[in-house]
Amino acid sequence: MRRTLFQIALAALLLVILSPCAVRGQSQPPQTPPPTPQDQPPKAQDQKQSAAKSTVPPQTSASTTTDPAPYDPFHAEQDVEVGTFYMHKGDLDAAIPRFEHAISVRANFAKPRLLLAECYEKKHEPATALKYYKEYLKIYPDAPDRKAVEKKIDKLSSR
Repeated sequence: MRRTLFQIALAALLLVILSPCAVRGQSQPPQTPPPTPQDQPPKAQDQKQSAAKSTVPPQTSASTTTDPAPYDPFHAEQDVEVGTFYMHKGDLDAAIPRFEHAISVRANFAKPRLLLAECYEKKHEPATALKYYKEYLKIYPDAPDRKAVEKKIDKLSSR
């Protein structure tokens, strides 16, 4: 009996320590590097969005809002990690929404675009893969794998 109570208490303690809420709690800032200029949303676009938001009346239903997700690099990194796990596991249908969510949270994030392109290439959807490869190079023109990506673009374009 005492052993079972100890195991339950230990499991509850581990859940509290390892839960995402505890990791992102007020007392602990996220342990991610500061965003690079390519990861930050363009400032001119932010000003246009804030001006547009000030003139538009608030909507009454949360389901009808179409505002982009707020800039949150911590969630974007988490989505890429989870999506990569699913991708390596072979579950492309679970990986794709994670990468798409990472893009919606962090608009100028190049890595999920490359991973999305690879997923769609594996799913035999060359048009979508081509789109994401091109977006990847547009966002990250100095990518170390630029030549390999350009070869993939050429190969997909010739189909």
